[in-house]
Amino acid sequence: MSGSEKRVEKAVILMNMGGASHLDEIEIFMRNMFNDHRIIGAPPFVRKPLADYITTSRLPEVKENYEKIGGGSPLLQITRSLQKKLQERIDDAVVEVIMRYTPPFASDVLSDLKRRGIRKLYLIPMYPQFSTTTTASSIEDIRQSAAAIGYHPTMVSLLDYYDFPPYLEAVEERILEGLGEEDPASLNLVFSAHGLPVRVIKRGDPYQKQVEAEVKLHVERLKERGIVFNQVHLAYQSKVGPMKWLTPSLERVLEEIKNRRVLIYPIAFTIDNSETLFELDIEYKEVAEALEFEFYRVCRCPNDSERFVEALERLYRRM
Repeated sequence: MSGSEKRVEKAVILMNMGGASHLDEIEIFMRNMFNDHRIIGAPPFVRKPLADYITTSRLPEVKENYEKIGGGSPLLQITRSLQKKLQERIDDAVVEVIMRYTPPFASDVLSDLKRRGIRKLYLIPMYPQFSTTTTASSIEDIRQSAAAIGYHPTMVSLLDYYDFPPYLEAVEERILEGLGEEDPASLNLVFSAHGLPVRVIKRGDPYQKQVEAEVKLHVERLKERGIVFNQVHLAYQSKVGPMKWLTPSLERVLEEIKNRRVLIYPIAFTIDNSETLFELDIEYKEVAEALEFEFYRVCRCPNDSERFVEALERLYRRM
């Protein structure tokens, strides 16, 4: 090591749920997700057969959905680009990616960081709002995986950043891109969030309140820029199973929009994935077409935009 070089002992970890990059990963993704006790809270002896049943019964349909978006989720590819761009801005830490349900898994990434002598980890979720089902699950997975290999770095965990101005700017940039030359007064802006079972919220999960607070911030900030939509709505998507989930559903909100013109922003995601590219771009577009919408457009997530890269760098610097 030359005198001008310095030993890097820190790592920034970008955490996300993961997504099947190709059809062969779909089953892995589903089995891992439904075996997560923070997703299905039943005891292990109940959860495992239930996860097997859900995966087996839903696998053909899910594969068919993935085929409609090209055979795989772009989530990892986009995240790798984000990782590279963030690394170009950060020279005092390595930037790594850990997915919860698909590769790269925590055990593999952490084994490499241990070998490289990384002593401090900065955990940054790709979920802007905190939930026990996302951020807490990812952090728990990393802590347990590190302990399992005898790796004991200092860990600094970021829990949320739904109200962080640089992040809000990255989102609003995408909303304005989606708006294009349209008159905002002629459009309804719908913030579509991934749903959660109501029982999760009743146990104290702050996700719903944080989503609502972020929507309010965007409305205020856009108004300050002279961008005022006809109406602004919050809806929830991705309901699974018979239990009661957060409402209103996106389908119900679409039914209630009278002027049949809508711009949708996927507020719970920072990286495009099957929920945005299949559910919003295809499935709900078909709902809108059946309702004879004259304008239906989905905004892209921040992805690897320069504004989002800058927001992540600033989050790391203040951790």
